[in-house]
Amino acid sequence: MFKKFLSICIDEFPETLEYTESNENATVVTTTVLKREIMYIPEENGEVDSIDGPQCTNYNLHKSHGDHVLDSCVQLVDEHLGDKYRRASRTMYGNRIPWKANKLAEMKSAGLLYVSYWGNGALGAFASFMLTEETGLVEGDAAHEVSVPVIYLYEIHVAHAHRGHGLGRRLLERALCEGVARRVRRVRCDFFGVALTVFGDNTRARRLYEAIGFCRAPGSPAPAAPALRPTRHGRKRVVVARDPLYYVYCLHMP
Repeated sequence: MFKKFLSICIDEFPETLEYTESNENATVVTTTVLKREIMYIPEENGEVDSIDGPQCTNYNLHKSHGDHVLDSCVQLVDEHLGDKYRRASRTMYGNRIPWKANKLAEMKSAGLLYVSYWGNGALGAFASFMLTEETGLVEGDAAHEVSVPVIYLYEIHVAHAHRGHGLGRRLLERALCEGVARRVRRVRCDFFGVALTVFGDNTRARRLYEAIGFCRAPGSPAPAAPALRPTRHGRKRVVVARDPLYYVYCLHMP
């Protein structure tokens, strides 16, 4: 199935991301073109070790270049979410290792696929995800007892220089959800959809996911229930519920 999944991703993610900008008088129009690169971390059983070419590269066969890609991805994550990862790293990873080292180890997980876009040698955007199985997504499965096939989105980021042009939504909604996930659903009748983890206080990302149709998964951590606490004058007030460290969102493909 992984070979088929790779083929679908090559078909559905655009080879370039393009957008135009103009000055205030609309007298100068510039077009920016970011070119696609796809890389995958081979599965442990070695089924796809032989897949390697101009459209999709095997990390194990090009580790020097692959490490450059991963380092660039981590740097982009740091620019956007570094403060959040620094605060949450010990809770998330259960150790005192710097979060970037933990993240790099995670990014080399077998089965992960990286679709990145580059311009003038610099990383402009990327998405990383894998075809796997998860629990806590099916309605009523708050206890994480039902495992279903799903595309799990690990990261999606657009560099600041290229923000404001809808590139992130284009990659997530059009390419991954409407493109890849819909096609996987046609070849796997038990396929559930797309799932992801988002920091609880990352309201900008949460709004985007919800606008696309994602909702909080049944097995996701939930906000703490609001509590009534007395004030100094004896009156009671509602304390706003606090978001958990992260939420799990999912988009079901019926």
